[in-house]
Amino acid sequence: MDHQTLVFSSVFPVLSLSHTIPTPVSTPDLGVAAPSASPYIPRQTELHDNNTHRGVKRTIAWSCATRFLSLDKVIPAVPRILHRTREVEDALVYLLAGEGRASDEVRNGEEGLVEWYTNECRLHFANHVQPGLEELWRDDVKVGRSWDLLHDTQTLLAQVQNVYLEPFNEHILPFLRSGAISTRRSNRPVRREEDDAAGIAAFKFRRDMRALFAHCVPPQRFSKTLSYVLYDAGCKMFNIYTRQDGVQPSAASETPSEIQPRMTTLLQALDRAGLGDENAQKALAHAMNKLMDSFINSHYVKVDWYSKKPVVFQLEAWIRDGLCPLVELVLECLRCKQSTICPTEIASWQDMALSRLGRVRVENLFDFVINWDKSLGAILDIKCYLKVAGAKQHLTSSFSQQISRRLLHPGTTTTYILNVYISIIRAFHELEPKGVLLERVARPIRRYLKEREDTARIIISSLLTDLKDETGSKFSSNSELSYEIAAEMAKPLTNLGQDADEELNWNDMNWQPLPQDASPDYKKSKVEDVIWFLLTLWERDDFIIELKNILGDHLLRCQDPEYEREIRLLELIKMRLGDNNLQACEVMLRDVLDSKRINASIHAATTATTPTSAPAFSTPEQQQQQRQQLRNPRTPAARNPRTPQSRRPTRANPHPAAAAEPPAPPAPPAPPAPTLNAQILSSFFWPLLRDDAFLVPPEISTLQETYGTNFTRIKGMRKLRWLNALGSSSIALSFADGRVQDFDGLAPWQVSVVHAFQPRGEGEAAMAAQQSESGSGEGVSRTVAQLASMLDMDAGLARQAAAFWVGRGVLRETARDTFAVIEALPTGASSSGKAKAKADGHAAAVAAEVAAEAAGAQAVRTQEELLTEKKHVYAAFVLGMLTAQGNMPVSRILMMMRMMVIGGFPFGEDEVTSLLKGLEGEGKVVAFGGEMWGVKK
Repeated sequence: MDHQTLVFSSVFPVLSLSHTIPTPVSTPDLGVAAPSASPYIPRQTELHDNNTHRGVKRTIAWSCATRFLSLDKVIPAVPRILHRTREVEDALVYLLAGEGRASDEVRNGEEGLVEWYTNECRLHFANHVQPGLEELWRDDVKVGRSWDLLHDTQTLLAQVQNVYLEPFNEHILPFLRSGAISTRRSNRPVRREEDDAAGIAAFKFRRDMRALFAHCVPPQRFSKTLSYVLYDAGCKMFNIYTRQDGVQPSAASETPSEIQPRMTTLLQALDRAGLGDENAQKALAHAMNKLMDSFINSHYVKVDWYSKKPVVFQLEAWIRDGLCPLVELVLECLRCKQSTICPTEIASWQDMALSRLGRVRVENLFDFVINWDKSLGAILDIKCYLKVAGAKQHLTSSFSQQISRRLLHPGTTTTYILNVYISIIRAFHELEPKGVLLERVARPIRRYLKEREDTARIIISSLLTDLKDETGSKFSSNSELSYEIAAEMAKPLTNLGQDADEELNWNDMNWQPLPQDASPDYKKSKVEDVIWFLLTLWERDDFIIELKNILGDHLLRCQDPEYEREIRLLELIKMRLGDNNLQACEVMLRDVLDSKRINASIHAATTATTPTSAPAFSTPEQQQQQRQQLRNPRTPAARNPRTPQSRRPTRANPHPAAAAEPPAPPAPPAPPAPTLNAQILSSFFWPLLRDDAFLVPPEISTLQETYGTNFTRIKGMRKLRWLNALGSSSIALSFADGRVQDFDGLAPWQVSVVHAFQPRGEGEAAMAAQQSESGSGEGVSRTVAQLASMLDMDAGLARQAAAFWVGRGVLRETARDTFAVIEALPTGASSSGKAKAKADGHAAAVAAEVAAEAAGAQAVRTQEELLTEKKHVYAAFVLGMLTAQGNMPVSRILMMMRMMVIGGFPFGEDEVTSLLKGLEGEGKVVAFGGEMWGVKK
């Protein structure tokens, strides 16, 4: 042993150095005792010399007792039974209860027998037991070995503990008690320490053994192993199938009635072995923490889409009736000081479980929103979670991230964003009726919707759409219409009549102040008013301008003669924005309603001035029909203008008819004369409409002149300006092969183009008849240039109309920009006929796609079209203003243009900036930093 160890052991005794040897080196001669006397009981003649020989006697007794109490190297399975001889018993009495006992007051370097036996157990454990335990815990513990490892450890420690406790309880503790009794019988006063000497010695010995066992096992590895065992037992007891360790329950798994006694036995054995200390309690806490998470993920993460009930109350019941009894059982097995759970701790555990369930629910809140209201149960769980501290802030930040990642990106359509926004309004109204959370999470959605150009158009168009969808394509995924908005419009107006912007309503007895966590711009709606949230996306003036444009286009296309949805929408918006802001919209609606009455009056005046008896104009059936129309005038949508059927000349029969032949069948009745219904619009209040110039068929032109004359007579010299690009027409086309096709809902320019294919003069009619009979089946042919010249129409518009009729199978494109009427369909008898039919079908399909794309043209001009049309006028005005007044910012340029431009400037700063950048590209203006612009010199 080195010098450093010896110096350390001189101050702090080392166990291996301070422990004495059981057998003495020599035995001194103390004389011969009587045969029946004990060598440790002094004779009367030696009482005066007792102090002299005490050391020698104690050495002899010490040697005898230590030899008797020394432990074997091999640990027996069953504690050995030691039989005391008279000499051993006298030695134990002398050392534990007699004069040889080491006094606590004056030890004089003497070691007590109890301390010696304790050190003997320590040395024996360190030399013969601890190596085996280190071998058990040397490697990392696998999940499958946790139960067996703890069982082997507690079995070994229990065996060693029995070996150590048997000599102490049988041969040391009884003599300590007898010594305490003899001391108590003496006449001197006894201190309490002496009275409880035996109990204190027993407590110290057990405490030292427990400490020895507790420090022989790696604490961290033991704690993790015990934690997994408790977690595994809890999973089996509560039937948890989603575990953090990834272990799947097997069919042969232990039942709760089997696992609980096994766990209890193991914990009690570990506690008896001294391993139920703080490490075991930490393992219990860690296991219960994992068990709570696993139970929530296994049983309560899934949403009940049918019952729509929350699971918070079931979770709280499980904490109270399931988890708490398990913890109390484990604490009782570990013999902790407090083995019962107080109500405050139960409440804190319930809050902890609610917080974890709420966080799981918040992570999937976006899915719950888009599946509203099937996810009502999950929303109610989150509503309970909001009572936890910090829950609102976590919900706001987490849901905002989900919105940014899954909703607010260019790949999402505006219709889908609006539908999700409506679901958010409904879900958060249930989640928090005050609306503070909705105001926070909806802020980025509202900002993003404002930036999209088609938001207002989709909202207003959906509000004006009927929920009836006979074809199933009105609210399809590819449609811009929103079913959710249309459904909100169909709700009764009674729920929407409250003033959502009113902060102080003196008549409201349930008034409450604003929430403490509300933002400065917070406005609370008293009801779940989805339309109010949609209408407040923009500033009031911008929304009214957009509403005016969309409503005007809708009124010109509407087929409802009563305009119920339009009236309903205006009434609803007037509740939000006021009556004075919707004057133009009211005039537009009154125009289309008055047009119905004006049409009836003009038709009545026209019928009165027309001789009804002239057979050249009408038949008795037609006269009856006209009288019925006068009694019940139809709306513009119900009475559509019809062009006359195309009549093809037939070749004269070269052979005269014989007298014997039967009379010829009667000629077919003449087609009904075309009718015209008009919508009278107040140009000052309506937005700028399409005004494409072209010639209409002569029959329609004549009707327009007659209608205008009668209107001037009725309205006091007011005149009409016809917008031929607007309206709807219905015609019937007849072909040489006897086919008759009816077409409804046609644009006026489409009717004009197909009407231009009628033969002009007898020569063209004869040539068309020859071509039809030649086998090609083609009739009159026209080029795009000819159509544009004949109709005074733009070539692009004529080309578009011709493509439309190609798609309907009326025309065929024989060459580039050359079209001919298909008078006779090709037959499939010959290969050429099959090829031509296939080519016609392919061309018709391609043309139909082009025509479908062009069919969405609006009657109202868009802002981009207006800006492009008058771009040169605005550019000249801006150049003149900058030249005369010098450099100016964009805001001042916009103000001056709104004041000085004739007809107004219905645009904003973005359009002015785009106009200035275009002039900058042409080298006419230059920017001077910021928003200042000036003429380039």
